[in-house]
Amino acid sequence: MKKNDIKVNNSSDYWCDFEAEHSVYGFLRWEKQESIDFFLKSKISFAWDYIRLSNRFGIATSTKHFENISDFESKFLIYKNMFDDIRYHNPLLFIHTYNDSWVFPSILFINNEQQPEQIVSIDPILRFEELNSRYTCAPIKVVLDIGTKGIQLYYYLDNDIFNLRLENKKCYEFEYPIDNSDLAYLNTPRLNSFLRDLKKLCFEYGADDFKFENLGLEDFSENGVLFNGEVLYYENIVEILEPHQKIVK
Repeated sequence: MKKNDIKVNNSSDYWCDFEAEHSVYGFLRWEKQESIDFFLKSKISFAWDYIRLSNRFGIATSTKHFENISDFESKFLIYKNMFDDIRYHNPLLFIHTYNDSWVFPSILFINNEQQPEQIVSIDPILRFEELNSRYTCAPIKVVLDIGTKGIQLYYYLDNDIFNLRLENKKCYEFEYPIDNSDLAYLNTPRLNSFLRDLKKLCFEYGADDFKFENLGLEDFSENGVLFNGEVLYYENIVEILEPHQKIVK
């Protein structure tokens, strides 16, 4: 926090959806035929490892619960067999589909005095159990595209909830940025660790390339969100967290 930043009771009231005006993308691609073939043969295992990773950090988690990889595979096969279109033979599409919506729940602290909650939209803030037609802005989206000429997984954000400071249309009443540091320290290191390990996971399953694109989202780098020029990971801050704040599994 800088000296003049404004302290409010609950900074999540000022989280904002930039509606793609400012956004970031990370692209992981499988382009060589041998890499594509390897991924397609391993996609059940990849998806299960993704589920475990997202559950661990509480970022872009599945909308469904599975007891184990066998349970996941059997339920995915039932889903896949409903469609002739190969685009639906996609395990991440399956786990992020809920009642015909595309949903990416993340476990977030929206008040530093309360337990984290499963959030599906940050503007307005909606919990998973409140999901309805007002669902708008996911904290982060992770999308897998499986095509005939290549495979791509990308993550996408167009909001400022992970930033230390908030400067958006909701903050115009204030002379200085709003201090979001209390919530950012509880949420952002988990996001950074998730993105780091997601990249590792993709390369373990044969990804050929990673590209990062920032379309104006402040304090974001290809390695995650910057806190005063530094990327903090969960393991960097876990020792200073209170017991109820240590939610990584």
